[in-house]
Amino acid sequence: MRVTLTDEQHLILELIADKPLLAIPEIARYTSVLAAARLIELTAESRWTLTRRGEAMLEPRGYWVH
Repeated sequence: MRVTLTDEQHLILELIADKPLLAIPEIARYTSVLAAARLIELTAESRWTLTRRGEAMLEPRGYWVH
């Protein structure tokens, strides 16, 4: 499945990569999409963390030069 993130969703993904975030209602509109795409997961401590797929999404990608 191909996932296209908005700027806000990408920012939340980067924030979660830096430090797991508490699962709070204020960010639910962003985390619900990321969780559905299996980029993040909820821990037993109610914190969002990256999955391997989420880590791969943040890896730099090369560019083709012609």
